[in-house]
Amino acid sequence: MGEEFFFEAAGERLAATRTTGTGGADPEILTLHGLGTTATRHRARYLLDAWAAHGHGSLTFDFSGNGDSSGDLSRSTLRRRRAETLAAAAWLRKDRPPVVVGTSLGAHLAAWTVRELRPRALVLFCPAAYPEHAADLPFDGSLVRPANHSDSPAYAALREFDGDLLIFGARQDQVCAPEVIEGYLDNARRARSAEVVWFEGCDHFVHRWLPDQVPEREETVRAVLRLLAA
Repeated sequence: MGEEFFFEAAGERLAATRTTGTGGADPEILTLHGLGTTATRHRARYLLDAWAAHGHGSLTFDFSGNGDSSGDLSRSTLRRRRAETLAAAAWLRKDRPPVVVGTSLGAHLAAWTVRELRPRALVLFCPAAYPEHAADLPFDGSLVRPANHSDSPAYAALREFDGDLLIFGARQDQVCAPEVIEGYLDNARRARSAEVVWFEGCDHFVHRWLPDQVPEREETVRAVLRLLAA
């Protein structure tokens, strides 16, 4: 069962769900959802509940302007969401590095915060990458499309990452081209390990598709459990 609560970040009130790990330990997994009016912290709960059943707690939250959080989505920016990510990380356990799970835009943020969070693993679903100049563009239609932008802050931060990188890509991804995943792999130069798992028959909206694909869902759960145990 998850505990529902709110926390403050940059003047906004963000809705969050926290599950505790074995022995009541604070969460070790931080999950970041993607962009869109319907994106919420609940999209990946089917995975978080499975990991919790094995003793691994998690924290998931709605970025400002989404779900139950305050704020206006059209005024949000990548930089604001980066600050919200760091604020959420304050609720994680302090005795070991976290595992950060990001989907689409959330994957960009997961990589961009590597220097501060020092995660032991990154788990990225259909990752997006945005160029440096996009950091302060509002989400009112001004944000550039994700692509393999060589100057992406996500790529720059990822070059310092020394943990395990696990990427789940969709063969029919209509938002982020395969070249974006290549960009992540090319910049994960110091990663202890890097692996890509491809989903056949899946488009960009992976968390709408994966819950009903029993073999793929179970293997996804197991793959992340292996990283959590490392």
